[in-house]
Amino acid sequence: MTVTTAETRTYEGSFDGGGRYIVKVPAGWNGTLLTYTHHYRYPGMPCPAILAPTDLEVGPRMDGPVIERLLLERGYALAGTADQVGWMMAESLRDQVLLLDWFAAEVGTPQRTYAWGTSPGGLAAQMLVQLFPRRFDGGLSLGADSSGVMNQMNLRLDAGYAVKTLLGPDSGLQLGRIGDPEANVNIALGLIMGAAGGDPKAGARLLLAGAVANMVPVNDSHATELPDDLDVAVKTQAWMLAMSHSGVTYGAARKNIEERAGGNPMWNTGVDYRELYARSTMKTLVEKAYAAAGADLSADLDVLNGGERIEADPAATRYLIRTGGFPGLTPVPVVTVHTTLDGAAPVEHDRAYADRVAIVGTPENLRQLHVGRGFTCTFSPADVITAFDVLRERVETGSWGDTSPETLNAAAGAYPEDERRVFNFSKPIDEPNRYEVMGPAFVNYKPAELPRNFPF
Repeated sequence: MTVTTAETRTYEGSFDGGGRYIVKVPAGWNGTLLTYTHHYRYPGMPCPAILAPTDLEVGPRMDGPVIERLLLERGYALAGTADQVGWMMAESLRDQVLLLDWFAAEVGTPQRTYAWGTSPGGLAAQMLVQLFPRRFDGGLSLGADSSGVMNQMNLRLDAGYAVKTLLGPDSGLQLGRIGDPEANVNIALGLIMGAAGGDPKAGARLLLAGAVANMVPVNDSHATELPDDLDVAVKTQAWMLAMSHSGVTYGAARKNIEERAGGNPMWNTGVDYRELYARSTMKTLVEKAYAAAGADLSADLDVLNGGERIEADPAATRYLIRTGGFPGLTPVPVVTVHTTLDGAAPVEHDRAYADRVAIVGTPENLRQLHVGRGFTCTFSPADVITAFDVLRERVETGSWGDTSPETLNAAAGAYPEDERRVFNFSKPIDEPNRYEVMGPAFVNYKPAELPRNFPF
């Protein structure tokens, strides 16, 4: 179906053997195409084709209509695919390439093409430029598990293992080869929310569970540091582990990965949890909680190291690595953008990705930007367009422009207030407007080491 207005032509349809697509081409198309890969959608959820991140996404929520408008006003053609739910990486990569073929045949060959996306969609953008550098000129990855899904899922396993081992060793909670995902999630939620119910020792152990995976307890977009109040920290840690991770750690999303992979891809055999804890940015907070509770942190770390481990099915591990577990080649420019207090996809992924690029990729093609805010993908339209301009300049000129926080903040701060709205997860879910106008917040930031990095 094609709809034409004075401003744009809109195309919608389906690929043979693939998903649906949507494309918008402005009347004054500048010859550049941006292809968007959406965030994770749980099995059974609606999955419409979208052109930019929106508040329909499960995790990252942004002011998508404004982002879309700004890009179209600048003359960019926009395209996106749909229908891929669950662990969709292989199908999403396929559909993005089909989309390029369709666009060239029906609209015209772009002068330049950029892949972009949020969270797992950002990882998809990294994989697209790695696998198809002749089809894409650059990639923009927003708030992604940028060092690969293998690392992200093992971190989730580490947090889940700590929840079970410290809070419910006899609970029946399954950490792999999950039978009934709904019942399993309910067990996990009972342990997590029970630990946030006021018992100081249980609360300290909940924080330790977050710390071994560096899933920081922050859901306020305005946050620039970890909470100092222990009650706030424990309750937010419960929110993080329950709302952001439970389905993918214990539930239907985890089972979906196992079904697609043909087994359990994750493992924690041979993991030293003292080492993981030593790498955490949450140590001061955890030690404060243990001191306040009169609990023995060293003893609990011994408990973690002595617990029943989870073994991987090697073929399943190979599948997950093959479909998004090992980004590192940067044959064309890539820009990553990450908030500094992201408990969903820890910012430390950026360091692991950069370290890998330094070994197997082209380091001069990577630029990593950081925004001093809390939770995941809390970016305004102004932030997103500013980051894209960094990538565009590198592709068009062959060199990186000035990416100092001062320059980036001046660029983002020049946008009007309605283009600087940021979604705030800490606001009550029943509030009619959870967006807030926020000033630009690009910062100089060097992430710590990821607690666990493939192949360990």
